[in-house]
Amino acid sequence: METDRNQRWIRWLWIVLRTILGGIFIYASLDKIINPEQFAHALSNYRLLPRGLENLFALLLPWAEVTIGIFLILGLFEWVSLTLYNILMLTFMAVIALSLMRGLNISCGCFTSDPNADKITWLSMLRDSLILVLSLGSYPLLFRLRPPPFFKKR
Repeated sequence: METDRNQRWIRWLWIVLRTILGGIFIYASLDKIINPEQFAHALSNYRLLPRGLENLFALLLPWAEVTIGIFLILGLFEWVSLTLYNILMLTFMAVIALSLMRGLNISCGCFTSDPNADKITWLSMLRDSLILVLSLGSYPLLFRLRPPPFFKKR
């Protein structure tokens, strides 16, 4: 009885977390999908991609975000979706940290591609760190519900 209640609680918490995380990625992707030119410009401001690849990334990245977000919300390919989510979050954080250390005064391009949006700051890192804590903290819940396919019980 207690185990069933714990399992229901874990399942409910996982649904809430994956919905929040998926919603964040979907929300972050919408303006980028609508304004790919502006997002390409935001990407070029980071000065990390070879010239010309900004357009490709500006077209593909938002669709990857929205797809991962939808998959998380719907509970599809949960392990892969959560892992890709975390890889992207770590990449975003590394790019922001590197840009801050380089002293770039640019807008993030995170939730809007508007070049006049708020500039990146260490608060941007804090925001992303909180999101990352949620997403990394989801692994134990998912593991309790459905161990990864490569995990063999003994």
